[in-house]
Amino acid sequence: MPVTILKVSFLLMSLFSFPILYAQTEGKKLTYSYPQKLTPEGIDNYLFSTYYYNGKKTYNMRGAQMSSSASIIQFRVNPSGSSFVVLEEKGEQGNILIYNLWKTNKLIRKIECQGYKPVAVCYSPDSRLLAVAGSNQSITIYDTHDYQAQQRFETSGQVGCMEISSNNYFLVSAESRRISIWNLQNGQLRQEFTFNSSITDVAFSDDNKQLGVLTDDGKLTTYETQQFGIKQTYDALGEARSFHYHKDGKYVAVVTGDKRIAILNLLNQRDREYVDDDKDGVKDLRFLYNNKKESYLAYNTTNAIVYAFMNQLSPYYTRLLADELNERMAEWLKQRPEETLADYNKRVNDSSRAEQMKLFEREIATRLADNLVDRSEVTLGSYNDKEGLLALNFDSMPNIYLNVPERELKDFAEPGMLEFRNAVYGLNNEDCFELIYADVYNKKNGKTYVFNNLERQSLAYLENDENFVPLEIIQQSNAEEMKLQEIKQGIIDLAKKNKKITDNTEITVSATAENAFDANGKRITNYNISFAYKIEQQYSAKEDFASGHYRIEESAAAMSMLDIVREAFTKDMASYIVPGKQLKIAITGMADASPINKAIAYDGCYGEYEDEPVYKDGNLTAMTLSKSEGVATNEQLAFLRALGVKDHIEQTIADLKKMDCSYSYNIDLAKKTGGQYRRISVVFTFIDAFNH
Repeated sequence: MPVTILKVSFLLMSLFSFPILYAQTEGKKLTYSYPQKLTPEGIDNYLFSTYYYNGKKTYNMRGAQMSSSASIIQFRVNPSGSSFVVLEEKGEQGNILIYNLWKTNKLIRKIECQGYKPVAVCYSPDSRLLAVAGSNQSITIYDTHDYQAQQRFETSGQVGCMEISSNNYFLVSAESRRISIWNLQNGQLRQEFTFNSSITDVAFSDDNKQLGVLTDDGKLTTYETQQFGIKQTYDALGEARSFHYHKDGKYVAVVTGDKRIAILNLLNQRDREYVDDDKDGVKDLRFLYNNKKESYLAYNTTNAIVYAFMNQLSPYYTRLLADELNERMAEWLKQRPEETLADYNKRVNDSSRAEQMKLFEREIATRLADNLVDRSEVTLGSYNDKEGLLALNFDSMPNIYLNVPERELKDFAEPGMLEFRNAVYGLNNEDCFELIYADVYNKKNGKTYVFNNLERQSLAYLENDENFVPLEIIQQSNAEEMKLQEIKQGIIDLAKKNKKITDNTEITVSATAENAFDANGKRITNYNISFAYKIEQQYSAKEDFASGHYRIEESAAAMSMLDIVREAFTKDMASYIVPGKQLKIAITGMADASPINKAIAYDGCYGEYEDEPVYKDGNLTAMTLSKSEGVATNEQLAFLRALGVKDHIEQTIADLKKMDCSYSYNIDLAKKTGGQYRRISVVFTFIDAFNH
């Protein structure tokens, strides 16, 4: 392997400013090694930064000590990046220690374990829950706001590892050769499975659709999380020490031994690659992603943390296709402004919907394939004289079979003379493109041969009704969206009459239904009702937030939007406000790039927050806000604008307090300045909305 010694890694220097031991290159593969004075015993990460422990101390990537305690059993970094938890062992007892991630030895909280020691720990991916398993065969769930115990489960044995799904539906715990899956929504045991070998690791995929269980006989077993049936078993994984899902769920990485990691394509068992290291000691690993959305595999070796560039992993094309397909179908299913209900019912039915999905599927797959046949090497395969079928083999796709009379076979002696016109592609269940239609023009004899497999069996999401919301619900949401439009227009007309806003403020509303599953595996339909606005740049400062302002009443556009929210949920759409039912409210607060040279005074009108989990650029981070410190960053300003939406909703729609409401905050920062970047938006998701 050619090795290039680099003094500086320009790709990573923006994130790490300490020496790189080496950077190996092989083709386009890059591996960066960061030397440590000690051998990392276990690693965890916050975004692109890796942390580890050794003995009684924890360290960051620079090798700087973060904490010191008694012997460490396990540690985890808070997904919001605010803190980390250490399980310390003191004989037969121990403690749970919560430290600040950014200040050395800054202890935030200590939870003493009387008469037992903590043995395993994990955070929920939204950082709001902390699960701790004890040697007394119990699991306690803590709220990370005040670290008060919320739930407690009794286990049959001592837990070795645990994980919580990102939708907070499930906690999975591994006890020797058994896993237990707990329903966090009702506190009940959902499933148990026993294995022939000891369990070394467990994990949920990021989309919550899979649970993986790794055992020391070299096997990875994956389960679907609706009924927890087995999806697939992968073997020949050596010592199977630990594993981690890639964020899109197509790949997993498995530590198979001291010097080797296997990269498995979960959709294609034949696709398996390996990452080998000259050093030994590989025990743990993580897929990480930089600010360019490039993926790396971080793992520990003797006296080093290594980052391997994973540019060879192909996109999850089926997921890309499905996401765009669902978006386009949602738009197609809406009743058009000029369309009567009779015309809509004629255009949209179960049959026409299925056919339209197929048309969209072909169109999207063909665009994603990007003329793959033109970049493929074509060779001739066998000929079936009974059926008159000639096999054409591609080096990058499955073969196709062309109807060719036997007397014309001589004209196919030169595959380079074949030209594929009007090509249409599909994706198979291994996430590989396949040709499903082409006019094959043979330059040798001037004839065109048609290959037509358009009516092939489509992908799994077209074969079942998982993506099919009942038409009566779609018709209901269409009618309600039209009602929302009427409410919106009435509010806007009044605001214009009172000279609060002008035609330059554009408010948008939408209502869409989507299929989902609850924690018991029951199929449900959620209802998303969205509100947003935008303003032309030259009018934004007058009709929206002025620079440095955050109070909701200071934005005429925001208040007009929230008047529509209040009008909708106190009248026409009040039926969705059902006591005890779950409602998720996602609020986005935006800010421009105007510099804050001096802290903006904050009177605490929306409360004070310490390490509140919020999302920024799709990543979880922590936000602190206090009267004493004021507003010093645009992130805080955007957060305050989102908090103003929450406060207004709670003040004006009192019945929402009867529901099981949870709020999440998204921070959107523009790279440019201007009032048009100071907007807010809100999405209400009513869970299982149509089952009152």
